[in-house]
Amino acid sequence: MRNWTAMIAAVLSALLLTTLSPQAASASTASVPTASVQAVDAPLQQHVHNWAEALSNQPAFKAWKTAATTIVPLGPGTHGWLATFTAAGKPVGYMIVNARPEGGYALGEYGAGSHPAFDPNTMYNALLRQGLIGSYSEIAKKPLHLERLYLSPMLAAWKWTAPNAETYYLDAWTGEALPITDSAWSAQTVSRKPEAWSGEKPKAELSKLAAAKTNQSFDPFERMPWLNQAPLSNQQVAKLTGMLDKLAQIRYTAELFKSSVLYVLPAVGYHRWNNDKLFVAFEQSFPGTRYIPIEALNREGRFYR
Repeated sequence: MRNWTAMIAAVLSALLLTTLSPQAASASTASVPTASVQAVDAPLQQHVHNWAEALSNQPAFKAWKTAATTIVPLGPGTHGWLATFTAAGKPVGYMIVNARPEGGYALGEYGAGSHPAFDPNTMYNALLRQGLIGSYSEIAKKPLHLERLYLSPMLAAWKWTAPNAETYYLDAWTGEALPITDSAWSAQTVSRKPEAWSGEKPKAELSKLAAAKTNQSFDPFERMPWLNQAPLSNQQVAKLTGMLDKLAQIRYTAELFKSSVLYVLPAVGYHRWNNDKLFVAFEQSFPGTRYIPIEALNREGRFYR
């Protein structure tokens, strides 16, 4: 079964269509093998290598030391790339990289685990489980019309146009269908800029971790403070690392698309880089451990204790 699943993933990768941004979603696409869009410039490859090397010293990222790296663009208009890391033929993590308007690259988010962002195998199994496709033979007969959409860690999805021309938005990590339409996606993202285009210029080049903390995972729904408590204030969020150092159970929520989609994530640690850039760690079944910049989190949701 594992070999069959791996074969499906490989075929799906070859059948994925050219990635488009939300701005280009109405443009026509052509079937292009993934391998034909992997060419990236040397500085981008070097940045990915340097960040991966720094992370590989952490226990959760140990497999990255010898992992192969595949980098594909997330589409025109998004100014971003997806780097996927594989070891022994299996995914072990991912990285989102954004271009900076002034030049150079920014690390958008990253994660360790066997279900990285935009994983074709995860997406296929989710389509099958939800009854959106009947079998692998459907894909073999006609390629899936898919687009990767990424504007921020909370606004990332596959866009799938089904054979009957109906459009579905599928979570970029789980493949679960989101209860939204084209108009809902457009309304939520119309004024959004890619992450690296809305942040401040870094104090220094990101090159190594200055601090790291990893706590035990927990069920974020064991308590639901977002229902009857106020979120952490800006002053409290500024002390988030101290709370995590003391093993506090912190929950993060983001309500999107006019409250039709609610993300609830358990904060289980953090990475602080040499330029004081803070990434908060969240443990999820999909993708595994996910690290998201605090600035992006503050823009789209709230923390609760």
